[in-house]
Amino acid sequence: MLRMYINTSVGNDLSKTIISEGANVTLNSKSKALTEQVRDNVKIIVEQSGCDSQKLLGYVQASGTKVYTVINAEKLLKNIGEEEGFIPEKKGFDALYLSFITFSGLKFKTEPMFVFGKKNPERYLVLYSFYKWYSMQAGLGGFEYEIQKKYNKFIKNINKAKVEKLPLEEIVGLQEAIARDSEATEFVLNYEKETEVSKKVSEKITKDGGASI
Repeated sequence: MLRMYINTSVGNDLSKTIISEGANVTLNSKSKALTEQVRDNVKIIVEQSGCDSQKLLGYVQASGTKVYTVINAEKLLKNIGEEEGFIPEKKGFDALYLSFITFSGLKFKTEPMFVFGKKNPERYLVLYSFYKWYSMQAGLGGFEYEIQKKYNKFIKNINKAKVEKLPLEEIVGLQEAIARDSEATEFVLNYEKETEVSKKVSEKITKDGGASI
């Protein structure tokens, strides 16, 4: 089985990624630890905010990341292969277009930002976007411009993509991007599940006057 070690930057450390013949990526202990730390930290922040979308977005803005509300955002963002929520840096025409629709000047390079179609977006979308943003801030990979551009094309043409023809470095990047998406999705699903169970338990205790469950 083919194995190759490629240095990839994770935070301030160099992390080794192992690529097997099936293009599976195995992160080293530092990467795993950072992923777990991100999950735990986001959970604490979300709980402290009471899962209030506006407070979470306020946290984002206080950290220096812009949050924009754009009418018809969903439709407009499709033109550059993006969706509402967290958008990593853009370059070239994509950046020019994004800066134009957000009225942030005309730029050929934009910083990571959040774009929503309304001032009070759905909670699950904010949670998902916040998780990905925090992962990027923490130094996890997969958010680089070229990787994200290929990732968006890969997702839209998943049956046509010839992943096996890509350079190994790009395969690693795609795997990282997929991992970040999966981690954010898993977090949202688990959080919603836990809070729903907690809500039902609380309602039952109130109803039964503290009866054993």
